[in-house]
Amino acid sequence: MKSKIPLVLLIVLMVHSLNANYAFKKKVKAVCSAYRVDVQSSQFSLEPNQFTISLESGRNNFEMFMLVGFASAGQAISHQKQMNLSNSYTPSDITVSVSVPISKGEFNTFIASCKSEDAISLANGILDSSVFMQNIMKNMEIQ
Repeated sequence: MKSKIPLVLLIVLMVHSLNANYAFKKKVKAVCSAYRVDVQSSQFSLEPNQFTISLESGRNNFEMFMLVGFASAGQAISHQKQMNLSNSYTPSDITVSVSVPISKGEFNTFIASCKSEDAISLANGILDSSVFMQNIMKNMEIQ
């Protein structure tokens, strides 16, 4: 009987943690869907202090995908903070990776990062999207 108590406690803690991640992922998906950006949970990486989303855009609209990626993460973090749960997933840094086709089967990948406060400001309309793009373009990597 004693050996089952730690196992049950472990399972309960894991389920509790997964619920916060599920709510975060669901919010990101909902915001992306509102902008007609298809995204799956497999495109997310939820590290303790780093959220990464990988998207694939068309040839001429990578900036829109970049903005939607950051705004969706900002909305999800803001939502987690509003819920004020002990297991909320609130990463401090956000990275968005957008693959852009350059020719058949070949892609350039644009990778940009920002602090969660900036993504929340973008999502809430406090920070203008053109100013936000100028800020992240300073440190953007192209692979």
